[in-house]
Amino acid sequence: MSLGDRKKRILKAIIDEYIAHAEPVGSKSIAGHSGLDFSPATIRNEMSDLEELGFLEQPHVSAGRIPSQAGYRLYVNELMNQHKLTMSEMDALNSSLRMRMQELEETVQSVSRIVSQLTQYTTVALLADTAKTTIRKYELVFVDPRTVIAVLVTNSTLVKNKYLKTSFSVSEEELHRLSNLLNARLAGLTLDQISFSLIKTVEHECGVLAPLAREIMDFAAEILSGENSDVYVGGTANILRHPEYRDPEKAQMLLDYVTEPHNFARLAQGMGESGVLHVKIGSENPEEPLRDASLVYGTYGISDQLKGVIGVVGPTRMDYARVAANLNYFIRGFNKLLEQTFLEHPDR
Repeated sequence: MSLGDRKKRILKAIIDEYIAHAEPVGSKSIAGHSGLDFSPATIRNEMSDLEELGFLEQPHVSAGRIPSQAGYRLYVNELMNQHKLTMSEMDALNSSLRMRMQELEETVQSVSRIVSQLTQYTTVALLADTAKTTIRKYELVFVDPRTVIAVLVTNSTLVKNKYLKTSFSVSEEELHRLSNLLNARLAGLTLDQISFSLIKTVEHECGVLAPLAREIMDFAAEILSGENSDVYVGGTANILRHPEYRDPEKAQMLLDYVTEPHNFARLAQGMGESGVLHVKIGSENPEEPLRDASLVYGTYGISDQLKGVIGVVGPTRMDYARVAANLNYFIRGFNKLLEQTFLEHPDR
């Protein structure tokens, strides 16, 4: 639904205020905002309309409003200002990018820490060399009606197997059909080519065997990211700075998820060209541990070499403009450095 200019300006002011203070926003608190020449009564009426339209929520009867996920999505798509990096922010990022390329892992770790310090959120970076690794063959071995062995063979002849327990009975014939389907749909694809939409298509085609298929695909993602991937986390303590994650168990569940290499690698599947940022807000994230969080992430790298992902995770009340500016600056600078190092010296 298209909103009028007045509603958009008021919604932007509310989200800016909530991002800054993490408290429900009332009409009086934004009445004096720059560019809002409306009376508190007009603002109250517009806030009621925005709530009815699903862009705001009222946590308590007497409290002000907070943004909904739909409100955040409109904010990211249309309303937020472009954050201009300060000289100190650019200097901090540039100093980490100037490190010797022989110390690539240390560079990624350093940038993760720097981005985390600048944004005050937790940063996750994945350095992977998986662009050419594929699963050549999916084979499923029947053990008993509720036990299956998944045997996966990579194009480098690496063989991995895993015992899988199902909550339902499965026959040898069904396993044979499932292995044929997985081979037809997924064999020969790199991790980047196995997109989330493809995973959902395969699950749909598997019918009642979809839960088993998902376990096998998770195992494949683990193998493809596996030993060739490292996840670097910067600013783990930053997650506890935000009131949404003062519960240590909730914060730990989020960090445990994003620091698993195959989990973060799967989030990056099918992201497309390097340098394009993706913003996933709350329930837009396909995985349960991320349903109350937001993730801003993008790929870096050149052609099939040294591809990686860097992202910032935090509450939905995130300073999206600041995060996007820092990630964009890093990705552009790091890609330029990679091109200078590897494209000009192809024998390295």
